Amino acid sequence: MGKKKKVVLKKQMIFNVISIIMVLSIGFYYLGRLIYYKIDSEKEIVYSDLLAKRLIEEDYSNIYNNERELSYVNGIYRYVGDVEYNHVKYKGFLWRVVRINEDNSVTLITEDSISSLSYSGSLQNYILAWLNEKKEKNTGIFEKSLETKQNELLNTKMCNDVFSELELAGCFEPNSELKIGILSVYDYLEANANESYLNNGTRFWTSNSSDETNAWFVAEDGRLSFDSYTNKYGIRPVITISGDKKILDGNGTADSPYILEDKKVSTLENAYVGSYLTFNDSLWKIVSKEEEKIKIVSEECIKDENGECISKYYSRYSNEIDIDGEELMDYLNHEYYQSIKQKEFMVTGKFYTGTYSLTENNYRTCFDYTHQLSVGFLSAAEIFAYEMPNTFLMTTSPNNNLSIYSVSENYGLYENMVTEELNIRPAIYLKASISIESGDGTYLAPYQLGGTK
Repeated sequence: MGKKKKVVLKKQMIFNVISIIMVLSIGFYYLGRLIYYKIDSEKEIVYSDLLAKRLIEEDYSNIYNNERELSYVNGIYRYVGDVEYNHVKYKGFLWRVVRINEDNSVTLITEDSISSLSYSGSLQNYILAWLNEKKEKNTGIFEKSLETKQNELLNTKMCNDVFSELELAGCFEPNSELKIGILSVYDYLEANANESYLNNGTRFWTSNSSDETNAWFVAEDGRLSFDSYTNKYGIRPVITISGDKKILDGNGTADSPYILEDKKVSTLENAYVGSYLTFNDSLWKIVSKEEEKIKIVSEECIKDENGECISKYYSRYSNEIDIDGEELMDYLNHEYYQSIKQKEFMVTGKFYTGTYSLTENNYRTCFDYTHQLSVGFLSAAEIFAYEMPNTFLMTTSPNNNLSIYSVSENYGLYENMVTEELNIRPAIYLKASISIESGDGTYLAPYQLGGTK
């Protein structure tokens, strides 16, 4: 019995030793893994500084927490859903990345509509002419504003398919002849349509027609519908750039977009169109640039001493320019002008007073006539003209000298009688040589002006 008991005790001791060793081994293993993951998690992830590669790398880093925002189909990466990390600041505009193409190029769309145009029966005739610079006069209004170098913009693939049912939407007839286009229905649907970042709560045209007289657009609620070519809806330009552009700063959010340029801005001459600045104690935006002068438009209506928008009628008799009468242009170029501080920064400049026909829909006629003024408004075909509702434009009807166009309540074009009272959004010219003391030209940090050089 004693010998048998010793054997049992010996076996029990061996079992206990093995158990302790196993427990310690498992403990050391998981402790080691914990230390490894802690050290690994504390390592700073180093991403590529090249745009396309960074976008893909950062998306793949979210594979384990199921927060990926890019889909990959047929060699193309697309952002899908209500994503936040695809903002890019480029050439003065805020863009969203739509896709990374098979050739590693990156296609972008502006966050907001920058103008309002008619489809006009032929996309090539007006919208694309307004976007792309051609040999014809008054084309490439948008392309010129970007101030791109030769070959800096790549050709953008557009889908021009014609269909009357969304189930038939596709990109079976791609067109890559131009550098700047507009969004296709196919791209909108692939991004998850109204539940995507592309739904910005405004109306804008797509590149697709539904028949010979109607084209598809995105409505305020994000739904797709089609309407007559003659209607004016928002224009959101689409461009394509090299995926090898370097990211200099930012994390892709709206507050910190990817920065692709290190442009030194010491004077207004160097600033981009779309940049914000402070002048006369209020916020303004650069609309266009000419030799030795820049055109800016106020981000606020003219206000009275109580901070309320001033409403005035344009004229009692006609839509002709009269700066020496008792009409609106007289008020702007005398009383309002005298109220401006630092008038020494201002110069007279060209204001477009051409006509626009609601039947012909040719935006180029808006630039046919000009007046040299100290203060005026934007024309119906200029960038940023439709950002403030119930304000005057300088464009008139060719058939009625008692009417003048304005920005409607829903940010479209509206024909008013000259005796209608509206708010006033002034535009002026400043010397391009004015120095910039601080700010980065964004809405939250507008340029602060110094003296002239």
